[in-house]
Parts: sequence; structure tokens; C-alpha cells
Amino acid sequence: MENINKTKNRWWWIRHAPVVNPGKKLYGQSDLDVDLSNDRKFESLATALPKNAVWITTPLRRARETAKCLAKLTEYKGTIEEYDQLKEQDFGDWEGKTWGDVPIKDSETFWNNPVENCIPNGESFKDVMSRVGHLVEQLNRRHNGRDIIAVAHMGTIRAAITQALGGYGQGGLTFQLEPLSLTRIDANHENDFLWWKILGVNLFGSTDYPPPASTK
Repeated sequence: MENINKTKNRWWWIRHAPVVNPGKKLYGQSDLDVDLSNDRKFESLATALPKNAVWITTPLRRARETAKCLAKLTEYKGTIEEYDQLKEQDFGDWEGKTWGDVPIKDSETFWNNPVENCIPNGESFKDVMSRVGHLVEQLNRRHNGRDIIAVAHMGTIRAAITQALGGYGQGGLTFQLEPLSLTRIDANHENDFLWWKILGVNLFGSTDYPPPASTK
């Protein structure tokens, strides 16, 4: 009888805390300050996170500082690995502008197919899907069977959801993810076969959302 090797990576995707952005500008990969003042939400989220997990984040301050804060609350003392592939979508010429500043023609062209179309001198969502998907595959192999806590950005997490949905980018873009929200996705490995399971999206999306059961 053939031996069946079953393992699971449990992904804990967390969107960073709110950015300091009074002008409501598009910030993409711009490195803005982050508001870490919501102690109640940080503490509630930290209680749901597993022990002995791999921690990863992006070089952007809002994600990096959120990860440090959560890791401290969970008493994690290891290294938090940073990956460029987890950055938010590059908004190119739109960085630092409001939606009202974006030329109507450019906006209409982009929204005609936001998965395939690139922002001028920036990225398409398909580009984000590719870089995030490749990294997830690498980390699944490197940390096979582990919990992975990834503190990242809405575009990044939408790309991970899209990967779990089989690559349907338009479906991934329909999800709205709040700051300090949790998205839970499992990568289930059975020999050379991989199947995904989405357990929850936008958990802790509001301050009164009850914390999910933790399996530490």
C-alpha cells in the first residue's frame, strides 16, 4: 500500500494597523507612519495567534511595526523575516494622489480590467498575485507543516485569497480587509497534491468581532 504523507501549513494573514493618512491619499508602496494605539484590538488579535509559528512581514513600516507589536504581545522572541514579495501593489504614478487627482481616462482604463491592467509605471493585480503566489509556494516547502503568521497589506492578502480560490483574480479583489483583520488559509499537502481551505476572511474586521477559537 502506498504511504500517504499528509501535512498542513496554516497561514495567519494579518493586515497591518491603520496608516497615518489624513489626506486619504493612495499610498501603495509609500512608507507611511502607522497608528499602533488600538491596544484592545492588538491584544485581542494576539490571543488568537499560535505559538511556535514562523513570523514574516514586509519592509514597509506599517507592516513591520505591526508585526513587532503583535510578536511582543505573544512573547515571540525569534526573527521576523522580511520579504519584498509581500509588499502592497505598486501604485506607480498614482502614489501620493487622491482618487480625484487620478486622470479620468487612466482610471477608466485601469478599472476596465483591474486584474490585468497595470497602473501607469506601477503594477497590475496579476503582478501581485504572481510574486505573492511564488513566495507562498516557497515558504510552504521551506516550513512544511508549520504555522506561518504573515503581517502584510490588503493587496497582498487578496492575492493569497486568490491563490486559494484557484487563481480567479476578480474574485480576490471583491474582498475588503480592515486594518488588524485576520484571514485564515490552510495549505493542505497530500504527497504531491495541494489543496486549499479558507477558514475565515476579515476576522476582527470590527472592534466588536468575537475572537476566533485559538489552537495553540
